[in-house]
Amino acid sequence: SFVVDLKENFGGEESGPNPSELTAAALASCEALTGIVWAARRHMIELRDIEAEVSWEYGEKPERISKFDVIIRNVYCQLGEKTKGFAAIAKGCTVSRTFKIQPELSLKVE
Repeated sequence: SFVVDLKENFGGEESGPNPSELTAAALASCEALTGIVWAARRHMIELRDIEAEVSWEYGEKPERISKFDVIIRNVYCQLGEKTKGFAAIAKGCTVSRTFKIQPELSLKVE
C-alpha cells in the first residue's frame, strides 16, 4: 500500500504524491522501462543510469491533464543510433497506449 494525498490548497496535507503525479510517474516509468527491456532483449545491451523526467500541463473544460513531456536521459551515450528504436518502442508502452486508445472506465462506489 502507499499514501496518496492532495496539495494543501486542495485540502490535503501533501503527505504523498497526488493522483496527477502518480499518473505522470506511471507514464515516464513505463516508457523508460519498456525501452530498457527492448535494449536488453533486442540488442543485449544493459542500460545503466537511465533517468526519466516528466512534466505536465493542466487543461480546462473539462479539467484534466492536457499535455505530458517525458525526457529519458543517458540513452544516446549507450545506444547511439539505436536511440531512435528505443524512442519508438518506449512510445508504445502500455500506459502510453492507454492514453492514445481511450479505455472503458467503470466506477462502483459502495
